[in-house]
Amino acid sequence: MAFGALSSGISALNSFSKGMEVIGNNIANVNTVSFKSSRIKYSETFNQVLKQSAPSPSSGDRSNVQASQVGLGVQVEGIVGQFHQGGLSSTNQLTDLAISGEGFFLVEDPKNATSQFATRGGDFRIDDRGFLVTSGGMRVQGLTGGSIGFEVDVGEDGKWQFVPNEDTQNGTIAPESYGDIRLDYDKGDAEVVNSKHTSGTLARNSVMFTNDLVGRDASGNAVLGSIPTPDGNGVIDTDSVVYGDASNPHRVGSFVFSTNSDGDATGVEGVTGWHAFMEEAVANLKTLRNVSNEGSLTGVVTDAEIEQAVSSDFFYAMFGADIDAAANINMDGTAVQQLMIGNGDLTWNNTIDEQATVTAIMESFPGSLTEAESLISAVRADKTPELSRFSIDDQGSIVYFLNNGDSFERGQIQLIDFNDKTALIREGQNLYSSFGAAGVKESQNGNIDGLQVAGTNGLGSIQQGALELSNVDLTNEFANMITTQRGFQAGSRIITVSDDILQEVVNLKR
Repeated sequence: MAFGALSSGISALNSFSKGMEVIGNNIANVNTVSFKSSRIKYSETFNQVLKQSAPSPSSGDRSNVQASQVGLGVQVEGIVGQFHQGGLSSTNQLTDLAISGEGFFLVEDPKNATSQFATRGGDFRIDDRGFLVTSGGMRVQGLTGGSIGFEVDVGEDGKWQFVPNEDTQNGTIAPESYGDIRLDYDKGDAEVVNSKHTSGTLARNSVMFTNDLVGRDASGNAVLGSIPTPDGNGVIDTDSVVYGDASNPHRVGSFVFSTNSDGDATGVEGVTGWHAFMEEAVANLKTLRNVSNEGSLTGVVTDAEIEQAVSSDFFYAMFGADIDAAANINMDGTAVQQLMIGNGDLTWNNTIDEQATVTAIMESFPGSLTEAESLISAVRADKTPELSRFSIDDQGSIVYFLNNGDSFERGQIQLIDFNDKTALIREGQNLYSSFGAAGVKESQNGNIDGLQVAGTNGLGSIQQGALELSNVDLTNEFANMITTQRGFQAGSRIITVSDDILQEVVNLKR
């Protein structure tokens, strides 16, 4: 009787209520970054068979029998995600990334390396440790470990040169290991790397140095190197001077030789370039000279003479023991005092205690080789080129640009894709899980996580400084809302009419 209709009406209310929830969620997320809308699919429920169908007999004297059925209502067959492209909006934020086309970013929970999620939401940030993460702290995955190696030189004028070492064994390294994407630039932690790089076995900072500024012997001890003894005519073969150990020479400065009338080297007077490590002392001596009776007349004691004196004394402070042992370099470590106090052309006002001032400046010189090496490392790190900016290209490569014009690839953000996106489970915060059900597309490079380069194998490209918008179509959603509302109203009318019919049946007894 009316019970079947009543059941159909109830199923309509239940199904269309769920449909309104789907529409409401779509509309609520119309401004959610990279949100993918859903649509609901309805299907009929079981049917009550009143008459079974039957084929016509082989004799052909009768027709077939039609089936007679009454449906019992509607049900929700499924709620399907719609993963078509959303619009792209420019943000000019360097860490905002949008995917134009197919694919997802792969992110990982730092607390659990096996907990991975896919996301289209590229509103990333750099955390306090330099990792590229989602707003919830999930770390973006891709190729990492790129670094730049510098061969460091200090010229005779004390100017620093940082030349990228493109040697594939010791120099600049392209990203080659998969893991958490880092956008740090650790020039303060850079170390001298002398060992050869073997793929996957040696971790590198984003910056490294590929040559020592101080030579070392086979045991790793710092050495000055060697200067040949003058020949029978008192002449030094300058081509035989070894800066540090012959197999690992240092690259700092050059010797200043005294010469005879023929221009032949007969001795060593000093070394240039070492004042680059003592810039504070050089600046203080220049300031002291400027308050002498001659004022800032650099023709009396020039900047170059101050720099040379500091170079000689710093060099002597570092290698005094080697110099004394060699007995062929005549420097006594008092070049600064001889220049600033023993120089008859430079006079001082009675109100200036030049001796005490020069002595105080000299005390800033390192007192041991260990102190000198620490100073050299600190100054070298300070002089290393700074990171100017970075960019991410359409294939996800992260390129660092330094303020000296050099650049290198720090890492590469790669994408992941699935055979059946609709099988993904939404975990909130624009995250998707259930990779097994969705079927990760096999990586062409054999990466176990399925990561591939953007723009290849059907994947979309990456746009820096942009975000993908929600793909919700409000016009379509409002139209669906109207039809769903009408369906709900019609279902409620079925229940009302069924109730009236049942009431009439009850009234038959009266």
